[in-house]
Amino acid sequence: MVARAKQKHVALRVVRSRAVRPRISDMEWTARCELAAAHRLVAHFVFVDMTYNHISMRVPGEPEHFLVKADNLYMEQVTASSLVKYDLDGKQVGTSAFKASPAAYNLHAAVLRARSDIHSAVHTHSPANLAVSAQEHGLLPLTQQAMRFYKRIARYPNEVDDTTREGADQLAAALGDQWVMLLENHGALVCGTTLPEAYIYHHFFELACRAQIGALAGGGKLIMPDAAVCAARAAKFGRTGVYNSASRDWVAGMALIEKLYPDYKT
Repeated sequence: MVARAKQKHVALRVVRSRAVRPRISDMEWTARCELAAAHRLVAHFVFVDMTYNHISMRVPGEPEHFLVKADNLYMEQVTASSLVKYDLDGKQVGTSAFKASPAAYNLHAAVLRARSDIHSAVHTHSPANLAVSAQEHGLLPLTQQAMRFYKRIARYPNEVDDTTREGADQLAAALGDQWVMLLENHGALVCGTTLPEAYIYHHFFELACRAQIGALAGGGKLIMPDAAVCAARAAKFGRTGVYNSASRDWVAGMALIEKLYPDYKT
């Protein structure tokens, strides 16, 4: 029975893929496959919060449109054809068997509307980034991964409902000109000039948060690096415009997804 249900599910995905593919450009299909892979990578390496985490990406050649996860899927279930297209006003574009949650399309539309330089954004609630988001001092420069973000993290107080358009606009305003933000008592938002950049920096940010929680839990005296060292590391490793589809970490990630979860491109 389980095997038959799985076969039926795969067959349904193939049907949906065939329905979506002819209606879009080759560039959009490639983008959809990469965005689906990014969701699978986050799910593979990070503990995510059921259906409530999502990644967005502007549609190539259509900067006023973006793709985002459907509301009834876990990240590990995302496929190219299940991604949903929205405009920057948060209105769904085209026909689809799926829809996104207001929390997804409002947040991502607001960020992309406010910042034309942002191409992709990752929003997660992992145990580690949730814990750091609840700490008054935020992310400390305790590791090389954390130093990438030294004095480069915006903060957003947990005061309004950011699932609404008004709340999402306030969130986007709080981001300012930064690329990473701690949503206090809520989680993290990591943006990039490309999808690979947003994904890779989110991965580093997650590692930094995990390391901080572990170090603080250890109870010993912490080694706090000199401010000049932190600033130098941030300048060297925290720059935007560095990661793209040819970056080794992204290429390795795509190869991993191709091997473990080949249905991402259905």
